[in-house]
Amino acid sequence: MKLFGTAGIRGTLWEKVTPELAMNIGRAMGTYIDGDTVAVARDGRTSSVMLQSALISGLLSTGKEVLDFGLIPTPALAWGTRKYADGGVMITASHNPPTDNGIKVFNGDGTEFYVEQEGELEGLVFSRNFRKAEWDEIKGLKSLDIRDEYIGTVLDFVNHETNLTVLYDGANGAGSVVAPYLLREMGAKVISVNAHIDGHFPGRKPEPRYENIAYLGELARTLGVDLVIAQDGDADRIAVFDEKGQYVNEDALIALFAKLYVEENGGGTVVVSIDTGSRIDHVVEEAGGKVVRIPLGQPHDGIKKYGAIFAAEPWKLVHPKFGPWIDSFVTMGLLIKLIDERGKPLSQIIREEIPTYYLTKKNVKCPDELKKAILERVHRILEERLGDEIKEVLTISGYRFQLKDGSWVLVRPSGTEPKIRVVVEAPSEKRRDELFELAYSVVAKEVEKLKQSAQA
Repeated sequence: MKLFGTAGIRGTLWEKVTPELAMNIGRAMGTYIDGDTVAVARDGRTSSVMLQSALISGLLSTGKEVLDFGLIPTPALAWGTRKYADGGVMITASHNPPTDNGIKVFNGDGTEFYVEQEGELEGLVFSRNFRKAEWDEIKGLKSLDIRDEYIGTVLDFVNHETNLTVLYDGANGAGSVVAPYLLREMGAKVISVNAHIDGHFPGRKPEPRYENIAYLGELARTLGVDLVIAQDGDADRIAVFDEKGQYVNEDALIALFAKLYVEENGGGTVVVSIDTGSRIDHVVEEAGGKVVRIPLGQPHDGIKKYGAIFAAEPWKLVHPKFGPWIDSFVTMGLLIKLIDERGKPLSQIIREEIPTYYLTKKNVKCPDELKKAILERVHRILEERLGDEIKEVLTISGYRFQLKDGSWVLVRPSGTEPKIRVVVEAPSEKRRDELFELAYSVVAKEVEKLKQSAQA
C-alpha cells in the first residue's frame, strides 16, 4: 500500500485518513526527524482538529517537543517550520472535497518531503518501528501564533505599497486568516467573499478551477476591481482574474513570473510540471533561460536537482528566493507589485508579454486500482492514432505526446483523487478541440470498458 500521492497523503475520512493513521504518521515523524521540535498546523476542515490531536499524540510519544501553530495556511506552516522547528506537519486535504482530509510533511528548511523521504516514512509506518520515549523524556506542547510574523515577512520580501482594489475569494479556507490582512497591509482596498472558515465549503468547491470560480468574473466587472485572487482550502493554490473579469490561464500566470525571474537573473533554469504549456517555453527561452519539466508534486525536488530560480505547477508557484515551498501569498504580493510597476492593467500586460495558446483540461473518473491498466491501454491507442504526428513521448506522470506542430496531449493519473486527467494544448482552437475530442473519448471509453470487465 502506498500512502503518499503527488501532494502528501489524502483521502476520504475513515476510509484512508483516520486518527490511527495520523497518530502513526506522528510517531513515524518523531522517529525520523533529527532535532527536538516539530511544528504542526491544520486547515478548517471539520475533521482537522481530531486528526491534528492524534498526530500530536504520536509526536509526543517519541519525545519530540511540539509547536502548535493552530489554523493557518500551508505556506505559513512551511515558513514557520523553517524558522522555529526541525520538521513540520500540516493537516489538510488542500482542494479535495469536504469529505476528505490529509497530511503533508515538511523538512526543517520548509521543503515538502522528497520522494525518497516519503518512502522512508512509509516504511516506518508499516514496520511500526517507532521510538518510544521514556516517561521522563516526554516533552510538552506549545501554542504559537505566527500569522502576524509571517505576514510581516511576506511584506518585507515584496516591499511594495499599492492602491489597487482587490476582490479576494478564500473558499472558506485557511487563507482567509492571512490574505485579507496581507492585502490590506499592502494598501489595497480589499473586498472579500467566502472569507469565513467553514469546513463544509458552503461558498464554492475548494479547488480554484475556472468552473468553480467563474462567477468571480461577473462580480469583478460589477464591482470594478483591479484584480481578483482566489485560493483553495489550504491556500497554497492561487487563481487570478484580471480587471476585465477575464480568467487568467494558469500557464499565462506561470509564464509571467518565469519571464520576470529569468530577466532579473539574466538567464537561469525554470522548473515546471509535466502538465504545463508551451507559452512558458516561449517566454523563458526568449529571455535566455531554460525550461525543465518534472513530475507533478515535485517542484522542490526540481529546485534541488536543477538549481531552479523559479518552479511551478498550475496554480502553485514556488519563489526560491523567499522559500522552497509553494506560496500563494508571495505570488499575490509580487503580482500586485508587477502590475503597479508596469503601470498597466493585468490584461494588457499579459496580452503584450505572453503569447496565446489554447488549452483544455478535463477529468475522467477512474477507480485507483484501474489507473495503471487504463494508462497502458490509452498509451497504445493514442500512439497508434496519432502516428507520424508524434515528435516524442514523455513518460513523466503518465504520457505526454509532443506533436510536430507544437501541440501536445497529456494523459495522467491524479495522485490525490480517483481520476484520469486529460490535458490538450494547441496553436489553434480548432486543433485543440480535435485533439481533445480524440484523447478524452479514448480515455472515457477505456475506463468504461475496464469498469464493466471488473464488474462482470
